[in-house]
Amino acid sequence: MGDITRLNKKQKFRGEITLHPRWNHIYGIGHTYWDGALHDGIDRGPHPYHCPVGWQRYSFYVTDDFQTKFKGWCICYHGTKFSYGLSILLSGLAPAKAAQHGPGIYVSPSIIYTSHPRYSEVKKIESSDEKHFFQDGNYVQFVLQCRVHPNNIKNIDSETLKVSDIIDPNINNDVIEWVIDAKDKSVMDFNDPNSTIICTGLMIRVTDNHPGLLPESHWWLNSHLCPKKGNQHCLLAIDLDELKEQKNNGVECNIVY
Repeated sequence: MGDITRLNKKQKFRGEITLHPRWNHIYGIGHTYWDGALHDGIDRGPHPYHCPVGWQRYSFYVTDDFQTKFKGWCICYHGTKFSYGLSILLSGLAPAKAAQHGPGIYVSPSIIYTSHPRYSEVKKIESSDEKHFFQDGNYVQFVLQCRVHPNNIKNIDSETLKVSDIIDPNINNDVIEWVIDAKDKSVMDFNDPNSTIICTGLMIRVTDNHPGLLPESHWWLNSHLCPKKGNQHCLLAIDLDELKEQKNNGVECNIVY
């Protein structure tokens, strides 16, 4: 079971997990927005930070004097299923089971890439309570925003979804996946002071129609996608043929802020 004192401290810390509203943001024109790489004087390491347009961040309180402790740590994203989200926040990230670029925790500097339903589940908003909470949106996705020290990025490599299109205009397809050193651990606990990766916020995107119809999702239909709704791998929340039909008919999708 391990040291009981350490376990008690960890449980107490998890019981006090709080949001940090000061750093909550809505990203998009008319809200928090910038073109190109952000240059605001904050050291986020050697990899540029681009505006995650169309997403809203709910920031987590991680530590006092965050910018000093995590100076030089890069921003990246990790997509997951809704059913795994709370478990990840409480326990941490596990190394990937399908490790095409080698063992480790897989993330991306591109939220556009991470939003693919292979990584980030698309969920249809159905109940009236859900619709009220999500501003009458019809679909929702969430992605974890993380920080990682560049020394813990074991490998930077290409996309693995068999995409022929440009995925993210800011990031080349050949460097869009990062493999983070898991230090031979089964789970990288965010609360471990020696963790190679931490979670700093929950990114949420709400849309009035299926997000596969967004302009930035154009590449989805030229990538690996499982065809049936409810497939365990690509959680698309719609049959692929139906999505293609809507796309061909010019159905549009808008972000709900």
